[in-house]
Amino acid sequence: MFLKKLKFREITVFKRKNIRGFVGGLLGIAAGMSLTTTIIPTAVTTVVGGEAFFVRFALADYFAHTALVWCAAAWATARIGSTMLGATIMGLTGAITGLLLALAQLGTATNILLSSTIGSLIYGVIGGLIISGIMPGDDERIMINLDRKKPENDSN
Repeated sequence: MFLKKLKFREITVFKRKNIRGFVGGLLGIAAGMSLTTTIIPTAVTTVVGGEAFFVRFALADYFAHTALVWCAAAWATARIGSTMLGATIMGLTGAITGLLLALAQLGTATNILLSSTIGSLIYGVIGGLIISGIMPGDDERIMINLDRKKPENDSN
């Protein structure tokens, strides 16, 4: 069946919502880990000053929790497949996790809270655009034409 499809028709990369959700969840785990190890420490030390290592060390206890929250948000973003809704979901997830991580571990100073929240919000919006862009909900937008003689928009 697969070889017949491979020979004569197009194959969809992420046609099923389950596969899109799984891949989106994996990307979300990576983004959540990156948030606690790179994004928030860089944003906070850029605004406040100091060493990024100390911020990274303070956030280390919430590394897995952040990855799981971002996994759920990215899973939902990939399942929905809408660019604007994906950017909104991931942006809100970023803002909320950035604010909560700053409140839990970094302090209540306004510049720390704002830098962590805004940095995480921007990171989440960009991540939502990427995830929903590479895994759109409309299956027809991600077709691969393996038969070079057959036109792209030809439907059987």
